[in-house]
Amino acid sequence: MSTHNEDEIVVLEIFNDSLAAGFAQDKLREEGIESFLSDENVVGLNPLGGIELKIFSNDLERAKKILAG
Repeated sequence: MSTHNEDEIVVLEIFNDSLAAGFAQDKLREEGIESFLSDENVVGLNPLGGIELKIFSNDLERAKKILAG
């Protein structure tokens, strides 16, 4: 796993479904991309929000390709 000392954390995608968020996170993990889920417990409480899938900025382009494919 690479070091991310200088990278900022960015939101890759926002999900309304915890299963979809977990599936996307698993896909990234399989490709060696570290990711984080936030707000996963408030989806039912806040219809305007969602589960944020966050990654380090230097993985952004690669992560987009992985989730698109």
